[in-house]
Amino acid sequence: MCVATEFALVGFGTFTSKARAEEVRMRLAESGKDVIDLSNQQIGEFAGNAIELSGRDGRILALSRRAFNSLTAEQRERVERSARLVPLDVPTIEMAGGSVRCMIAGIHLSPRR
Repeated sequence: MCVATEFALVGFGTFTSKARAEEVRMRLAESGKDVIDLSNQQIGEFAGNAIELSGRDGRILALSRRAFNSLTAEQRERVERSARLVPLDVPTIEMAGGSVRCMIAGIHLSPRR
């Protein structure tokens, strides 16, 4: 699962409880997120292992090329409404079971003044 500022990429097919999947879907939608459902195949291609990053030029979604290639044109369009897609080649990391989000540490501190 990837939860970004304006959207969430979620593999609802991986939930063992349909009730829990619907609860998560509703909570994300209620928070104003565009909920983008990922297929089990897309989850296997690491599409849920993306991370939104912010910089001077706005938001980007960092994800592996493999994840990017698994997204449909419609899914890419929905993401690009709020973030620029940045596919990265990380085959060695993915061979070990990780992907782009595993390689990045988030810093959630207020800026120093």
